[in-house]
Amino acid sequence: MENYNGNFNYISMDQKTIEFYRFISKQVIFFKFILKAYPKTYSIQVIVSDFLSLIVNDLKLETRYYYLNQRSIIENYMRMILKDQLNITHITKQSFKDLKEQNQLELNEIEYNRIINEYKIACSFIHGGDFLQEHLVSNFEECVDNKTQISERKRKGKISQFFEMVNILNKLFLIHNSEEIDSSFHRNKVTLEYLMGKRYMIKFHQIKNVAAR
Repeated sequence: MENYNGNFNYISMDQKTIEFYRFISKQVIFFKFILKAYPKTYSIQVIVSDFLSLIVNDLKLETRYYYLNQRSIIENYMRMILKDQLNITHITKQSFKDLKEQNQLELNEIEYNRIINEYKIACSFIHGGDFLQEHLVSNFEECVDNKTQISERKRKGKISQFFEMVNILNKLFLIHNSEEIDSSFHRNKVTLEYLMGKRYMIKFHQIKNVAAR
């Protein structure tokens, strides 16, 4: 990743950035394992593309495009969690209500609000809301000079919020797709733990034990 960073002078490859790109890379590998077992799952193809695009968006400090991809990630996670909505073109307010209702035992209010808030921020950037205001440009030179760069403090805060949100969505994805994950990582649970972490594996085995009763 450091080799690619040489083409962009906007950010430094510090520890937070390395963790961010490593985290995204693991998500991509995780979903590619699932794609190998279920190659026609279009929402996962979109998520893989969106995760990879996030790295480029961050390298180039393309904040609006970053949030466009983040919103798409949220929506496609939701399509795979709310399986009856897989073919719905648009995620609606009712989709979020269904998400909360169907996961009452697993999704607390703080986690639910994290997903909602990140989605609202993304929509604000995309549709010209208040969050976009400080990133607007008024002439071509400002675009070329990238004068609307996000501050490093805000950028790192954005990354931390993204970590939290994706981990919540991963938990819900696991709950509603445990058989698919088990099949995709058949005899390869060491890799699954490396990609998703020990806490994830604890939840994975809890679900499997309940299903086996």
